[in-house]
Amino acid sequence: MELELLKRSWATAGGVIASTPAAAEVCDKVRPGWNPADGPINQFEDLTLFFIEPLGLIVLVLTVAAVLLRKTWIASITVTLLFAIMVLNISTWIEADDVTNSANSEGCITAPILTTTTLIAISAIILTTTCRSSLRRLKSHD
Repeated sequence: MELELLKRSWATAGGVIASTPAAAEVCDKVRPGWNPADGPINQFEDLTLFFIEPLGLIVLVLTVAAVLLRKTWIASITVTLLFAIMVLNISTWIEADDVTNSANSEGCITAPILTTTTLIAISAIILTTTCRSSLRRLKSHD
């Protein structure tokens, strides 16, 4: 019993010592906008950090263009991008690797629940406005 406890203690200590430098570098690459002094991020901070990163800004620009212009091709591109981001968010979290686990333990990422839900809502808004606009155009041509 004591031997087993000793083995576990050494294994835990070795894992902590070995993973510290790698974990410290993970958040710099995964979430450069996060400051460790701010503590672990929550769902709202995760959403904010997503939308101030380059991919989030691209999503915002495409969303505004899709809603204002109501062109089917812009809506298709935007919804496809949003769907790809949602799938990537979910699969990255479900199939978490060492990098994801390290980033989560450091506090720079959290489960992307609010971010994914927001992307679903944006997709629904784009699809609704584009479909309504298309239906109006079809009715006006009749």
